[in-house]
Amino acid sequence: MNGYIVTGASRGLGAALVAQLLADGGRVVAIARDCSPLPPHPQLATIDADLADSHLLPLLAERALAQLASCSSLTLINNAGTVQPIASIGSFADGVAEQALALNLTAPIVLCNAFVAHTAGFGGQRRVLNISSGAAANAYPGWAVYCASKAGLDHFTRTLALEQQAAANPVLAVSLYPGVVDTGMQGEIRAADPAHFPNLPRFTALKAEGQLTQPADCAAAMCRYLHSAGFGQQAVADIRLL
Repeated sequence: MNGYIVTGASRGLGAALVAQLLADGGRVVAIARDCSPLPPHPQLATIDADLADSHLLPLLAERALAQLASCSSLTLINNAGTVQPIASIGSFADGVAEQALALNLTAPIVLCNAFVAHTAGFGGQRRVLNISSGAAANAYPGWAVYCASKAGLDHFTRTLALEQQAAANPVLAVSLYPGVVDTGMQGEIRAADPAHFPNLPRFTALKAEGQLTQPADCAAAMCRYLHSAGFGQQAVADIRLL
């Protein structure tokens, strides 16, 4: 049985990934601030935790991996993230940038480090899937923190993939752009102050014109890619181009 750790698992794309992985016969450990929205399943374990609390992360990883001890492969999916603050530089509220960086960048880095360390003696396939964004490669006014955190995540993943090339049983690592998915994050974006986010009309139009990908469809495509022979051949990829 394949084993998975999924962060940000209680709603949106994370919940859709959990559902798809369980439907594919996997065992999943879901991590979120509140996992109660997830329906019970015999192969699902949940951990309620605030991933922005960096001190907890090594223990969380160890606890999650312990619940996947009998699995033949192990995958860490870092999906948790926030688009806040949506604000021009110079107008961030106190603490919001630090909170966003802790969730979007520090948490995946620390969890990846713990995952690689704790699975060093594991004989099966190991994968890391970091959910990134096109904002990693394109600057958007009002998204400075989000863009920076995702760019950092991409480059961290490139470095992880490069290091693992020399390993006897390498971790396959990919930072993946999911496209524009119809989740709560998109709702937050459409509610942004246009004075701080001049690209607001574009995102409003995507919703109005039915151009957003549904979470279940995106999750299905991502899971197909995750289990394909091509996974890990490029460290940064866009699911829409695969």
